[in-house]
Order: sequence, then C-alpha cells, then structure tokens
Amino acid sequence: MTLRRLGFGFVCIGILGMAFSLIADFLPGAKAGIQSTQILGIEISIVILLIGIWIILAATDEKLDSGQQVRNLMDQLINLPVIAWVLIGFLIAYILFFIGPTFLNSTLRIHYFSRYLPDSYPIGGDLIIIVELIKGWFTENQSPYTIQFYSPLTYMFFAPLLLVDNYPALYRFFSIFTVLSYCFLTLILPIKMVDKRNIPLVVLFFITGLTSYGFLFELERGQYNVFTFLLCLWSIYIFHYHPKYRIFAYLLFSLSVQLKLYPAIFIVMLIDNWKSWKSILIRFAGIAAFNILLLFIMGYRIFLDFLHSVSSQMVKPGWTWNGNHSIKAFVFNLTKDGLGLTGSNNLEMLRQNSKLIELSLFLVFSILFISAILISYMRNKTDMDPYLLNACMIGALIIPISNDYTLSILAAPLIVVLCSIPEIKDFPGRLLSILMVLGISFSYATMLIPFKYKPYYLNNAFPPLLFILIFVTVLNMIRFKKAEVQSADI
Repeated sequence: MTLRRLGFGFVCIGILGMAFSLIADFLPGAKAGIQSTQILGIEISIVILLIGIWIILAATDEKLDSGQQVRNLMDQLINLPVIAWVLIGFLIAYILFFIGPTFLNSTLRIHYFSRYLPDSYPIGGDLIIIVELIKGWFTENQSPYTIQFYSPLTYMFFAPLLLVDNYPALYRFFSIFTVLSYCFLTLILPIKMVDKRNIPLVVLFFITGLTSYGFLFELERGQYNVFTFLLCLWSIYIFHYHPKYRIFAYLLFSLSVQLKLYPAIFIVMLIDNWKSWKSILIRFAGIAAFNILLLFIMGYRIFLDFLHSVSSQMVKPGWTWNGNHSIKAFVFNLTKDGLGLTGSNNLEMLRQNSKLIELSLFLVFSILFISAILISYMRNKTDMDPYLLNACMIGALIIPISNDYTLSILAAPLIVVLCSIPEIKDFPGRLLSILMVLGISFSYATMLIPFKYKPYYLNNAFPPLLFILIFVTVLNMIRFKKAEVQSADI
C-alpha cells in the first residue's frame, strides 16, 4: 500500500464520519437538533479528513513499509539530543508536582502563596461560564450573548465539553490540554523557526514561562489564549515554511480568529510578496469572506446578538482593573490615582485630558506598527518577519480588552525576535543592540511576576509592553540599515 492510498483512506473515513454524524438525528431514539456528540464526531472527522489531504499532498507513489517507518521513528526518538529528554523529565515532574497540587487538587481552588493570583472559587471561572453558556444554547436555545462577546463558532467548537459531566475532571483535562498547547507554542514551533544555535534561548523562555504569572493566571481562569495563539502562529509557520499546505494555514488562522477576535491583526503575516497586491487582496478577501460566513454558524439571530455584544463592549468596555493591560484600562487607572506618582493638581489635568492621552498612546502604537509594515514592505522577503510578528502581538495585547492571562502568549514571538538579531560588528551599533536586548529582557521579566508583588506604578503591564515594541522597532531599524549597507557594498 502506498502513502497516497492511505491518504485517500483517511479522506473517505473523514467524509463517512461527517455524514454519519449529520444523519444521526434520523436514527431511532435520537434527539432533535445537533447534539454535542455529533459536533465531536464532526470535529474528529474533519481532523481525519485534513490528515488524509495532508498525506495525499505529501505522498509519493512509493510503497509504504510500515515496519521500516516504525523503526525510523524509534531511531529518531532514541537519537533525540540530551536536552530533549531533560525537558521531558522536567515536564513530567512539573505536571505531577506543580500543576497537579496547585490547580488539580480536590478543593477546586488554587493552592499557592496567599493571594499570589487573583483567584476565584471554584477554580476555572471562565471555563465554567463558557460551559454554562453552551449548555444554555443547546438545552434551552438561550443566546450566549448575555455576558460574553466571543464569536458563535467558539460555542460550537467547545460544545463537546458538555460530554464531561464531572467538572473537576473537565477542568483537569482542560488544564493539561493548555499545558501541552503551551509546549507546542513556546518550544516546538520556535525551535522549527530559529537557528539551532539558539535552542538554549528557546529553552530559557519556555522554562521561565511555565511558572510565569500570565500562564498561571491562564490556568486559574480556565482560559484558552495559549491554544488560540498556537493555532495562529502555527498558521503563520505553515504559510511561510510549507507553502504547499497553505490551505491548512488559512483554516487554522480562521479558527484562531473565531475563538478570539484579536488574532485578526496577524493577517499581515500571511504575506509572502509585498509587491503582489492583487494576490494579497484576493487572499485577504477570501479569508475575510470565510470568517464572515462562520459568524452565521449558529443562525442569523445569534449573529445579530454577537454584533450587538461586540459593539456594546467597544463603546463601554468593562474590566478596567490593573490586571487589564489595554490602552483604555491603563489610561483609566492612570487618571484614577496617577499610579501614585503625581499630586492632585496634575491628577485633575490628567482626567481632563484622558481621551487625548488614550488617543496619543494609540497613535504611538500605530506609528510603530506601520513602521514595521513599511520595513517589511521595503525588505520584501518571502520569509517570516519576526519583527512584524512582534508588532502584531503587542497590538493584540493592548488594543482590545486584554486581561493579564493573555501575557501567556508573549514568549513565542519574543523568542523568534531575539533569535533573529543580526551580528553587528561596529561598536556603536553593537552597544545599541545590547541595550535594546536588555530593555526587552527586563520588560518581559517584569511581567513574569504578579502585579501585586511589584511597585504600584508598575502594576499595569501596558508600559513594559509598549517599551518592548519600541525596543524591537529600534532593532528592526538596525537590521534594515545593516541590510542596506551590505547591499551597497556588493
């Protein structure tokens, strides 16, 4: 049997699985309407179908020697470098002796230093909310847009969670899934993207991130930003490194946008030739049309509820506490008490100019973001631009409502940026580059610690995020200038 035939077999199984899941309503004793089990069957069938298509695209007509394939796989496992096994051992101990006792205990409450995180009872509050909203939709046809503003596909995608009646078991499963997603996002994908000489740096970010404030907060709330951004970064990786499979990149990117709206800003990363405007517009229009159609997946009425919920949130956003690092929340806290840095007279002036401050900060971001796009345009390279990726990441974190658990996605883009800094030999350029790296590293490190353990004026994560964008922009300009000098010397 050849790999191509195996791929066609997977495609057939996937199609049959979807068909069976859809017609299950007509079986004796079946409940009316699409149920969670059917959605799970459809999702599994789609995965099988996509695996089949992947195998067909990658396959040759050579016969498949299953025994040899197994032996090759075993050889690859046995010959993994020592660091791989060290990490596996570390990860097992981390799950058993940190994640387990801290988050997966029987009390349904985080066990850690007193109020280390702003915990709620029971643990996984956001997971509970989304499961209850899904249950309300499937059992009583209630709209989920009474308290949330995620896209309709989010509730369809996570509907199989209803199959787990035991909440502690569901939370444990979801937490382990998040940890594994973090491993792929912050370790596996960056290793694929950077030079092998930089693997120790990848490992450093990965290990420090496992116990970081943002990631622990993600686990405590039962959030899924890590999984969402994994889909987004994976789509960007496939687009640039495996162009033959770009259809998968578009699907993964669209799913990430549907689960959380903020990955939409990363669409500029799906460009390989900045001079080919026609192909860019066609690609963007196709992705936009597909995502708009997905918004109707739960029906026209739910789509209207979704639009109303999103518009209301944009007009009057909530969650303006110090753990929200959006521009709007930062300005709100700045004008509330001046972050403890100013007197009452200056504070009154800040309040009177709050809208101007907010607009100015947004303008600063826009200038830095556009500069990253312009540099990428002038370079016009087919490879992935890590500096533009970082600008998109900062935008995703500071423009919308963004609580501190979204800091869990910060490490991966920074890894790729720091591993792409060109070698600079002249002393002034080298010194400036070192200072920028120190600034990035310090800013990132300050966000590994909960805000309550830092000075009050550093409680909000917006300033270090903005500084990271500024420092990375300077490095990007140094890189671009170095490339220009090299071109002039040729």
